[in-house]
Amino acid sequence: IRYVRENNIPFFGICLGLQCAVIEFARNVCGLKDANSTEFKKTKHNVIDMMLEQKTVRNLGGTMRLGSYPCAVTKGTKAYKAYRKEFITERHRHRFEVNNKFKKKLSDHGMIFSGVYTNNDLVEMIELPNHPWFVACQFHPELKSRPVSAHPLFREFVRAVKEFTPHSTTE
Repeated sequence: IRYVRENNIPFFGICLGLQCAVIEFARNVCGLKDANSTEFKKTKHNVIDMMLEQKTVRNLGGTMRLGSYPCAVTKGTKAYKAYRKEFITERHRHRFEVNNKFKKKLSDHGMIFSGVYTNNDLVEMIELPNHPWFVACQFHPELKSRPVSAHPLFREFVRAVKEFTPHSTTE
């Protein structure tokens, strides 16, 4: 993830991909060297943490953030350009989220939270504005994509890949 971020290579992270992108950014841009997810290792800087309502659940069978949830999309972002609307619904299947305690630190260093579930202030999408296409989502857009009707985020990611020229990397 660091390589594609630093070399302006298009990146599209889905679910764990968003979480790993946030961890990488926190470590290498924000300087939080031990940044991690509580799913992997508890540290001082768990930028990804289990959702509050999941922390008391002991029987993990079918418990998680599951199903369709609304999301507010920030105007002027790559996500908004893809969807062309301010409110969307997307399908989820996860227990871990961006830890809101670190949102200010991440945004102060340039990360944009371009999609948010406003009921609980949960990060749904992130992006880097000075990158040709660095977008990640917590939900699963593949569940709403069809062979003849690609999900808007897949469509825009493919467009960014087609426009990418390998010689534009910093290698």
